[in-house]
Amino acid sequence: MKPKNNPLRIVQLVFVLTAAVWLGGAVFFTFVAGPMFFAPELAEALPKPRDGLVAQELIHRFTAFQLSLATIAALALLAGWRLDGGKLPRTRGLLLMGLVALIVFGLIYITPRLEWLHQLKYPDYFKIGTTPEQTAYANKSFGPLHGISQVGNLVVLFGLVAQLVLAWKAAVGQEGKSDAM
Repeated sequence: MKPKNNPLRIVQLVFVLTAAVWLGGAVFFTFVAGPMFFAPELAEALPKPRDGLVAQELIHRFTAFQLSLATIAALALLAGWRLDGGKLPRTRGLLLMGLVALIVFGLIYITPRLEWLHQLKYPDYFKIGTTPEQTAYANKSFGPLHGISQVGNLVVLFGLVAQLVLAWKAAVGQEGKSDAM
């Protein structure tokens, strides 16, 4: 029998805990924190466009949170690979890479465009010169791009559920192997 504190089991625990924290953070961000900034009850305390500015800051911090957890997960996956004798968990690795790719795409492509459109929607607040056509374009384009962003967020959320399930199965499967030896 292998000891209960074998390094592979510890690494698997780190991966499972990282997946759980990441999923919990994503659920909280998606269903609690994000929508709260646009709740009618907060309209007086957080009027437009300030609600969007606060939401942007939250998104920046949430993205940093996600990338930090992705780094921990990647390190745990690599450590587990080395400790398990070179058996690379391809499914979890590919899923993690896909999640990171979606997050980085949002960070590099979608978020800057949403912030730019947000400024164009409220040129007086941001003290920028725009034409009525630019403001109309921003008003028309912001919603669909924000919708794409939300769909991407939901895809990441489902990916995180899959990541947690796969991590749990790997950890439980490993436990069964080590107990049988």
